Amino acid sequence: MFKNLISLAIIAAVGYWYWNGPYQDKVNPSYTQKVEQNEKDLAACERGKSYISGAGGKSDGDPETACAKKLNLYFADGHWHSYDDVRPD
Repeated sequence: MFKNLISLAIIAAVGYWYWNGPYQDKVNPSYTQKVEQNEKDLAACERGKSYISGAGGKSDGDPETACAKKLNLYFADGHWHSYDDVRPD
């Protein structure tokens, strides 16, 4: 009985930690995490556009500009920010 109670307490503690830590970070990322993700998404989009234009496909012009428009991003303060996010003061 005592073993089961300890096991249940450990499972509850791990669940509580996961819910308040990694899960919340994934579901509600901070603004810094959003900016980092914007830069990763833009780089991946640019690689794809560069590959397509290099392989003889249709080019939409500058890959950076086309990807920024597609992802709804703008460049300010040395980072890519989304028009959809509210910047902290």
